[in-house]
Amino acid sequence: MDELKATSTQPVDAAPPLVLARRILLRSQGTFFALLAICIGIDHGSAARTDGISFYGVYHRTVVLLVLGFGAAAAGLWRAAAHFVHSDAPLLVCRVMRLVAVGLFALLVTPFNRGPLLNWTHMSVGVAIALLQLSVGLSLVRRLPSPRSIAILAVLLFGGAMAAASLPDWNFPYLLQGEVVYQLGFSWCLIEWTRVLYGRRASFA
Repeated sequence: MDELKATSTQPVDAAPPLVLARRILLRSQGTFFALLAICIGIDHGSAARTDGISFYGVYHRTVVLLVLGFGAAAAGLWRAAAHFVHSDAPLLVCRVMRLVAVGLFALLVTPFNRGPLLNWTHMSVGVAIALLQLSVGLSLVRRLPSPRSIAILAVLLFGGAMAAASLPDWNFPYLLQGEVVYQLGFSWCLIEWTRVLYGRRASFA
């Protein structure tokens, strides 16, 4: 009887940390991209294409949506990183997830349209985040150079190249598209990390 009682007090959700991390990432990243899609639906004109995702953080009709999206993404990254710590994930991955989470808030409090200082600060934070995210993709390829991890890195490089080519005055206004592709690649990269670390036995039902 005592054994039965002890068994009944066990946690209902005893999923391994990486399974929990994947669930958190799917929900938080899904929320971010859903809110971003609404922003793009509201306005995807030349200003948005030129200024990128940050446009929605200064445009009055979408600023609340982007703040909520960044908040969901940041919270998800921070919580997922806590579960990654309990795996054999490289320390780099855990640290980058938390640094990106903080960086998202830094982007929100440095509106690029409020003078040169904030503009350069905003761009510097954005570039730093992108480089950190790329390092996670490179680390994945080094850990497991599979066709899938290489495809993820290719998505990151393609989105990054598109965004980088849009920054100079080259009449190539595709910063928004490049950033969206890049963030999709990073999200895919993190989810792939959970699969690689947990192994083929994992069941993410």
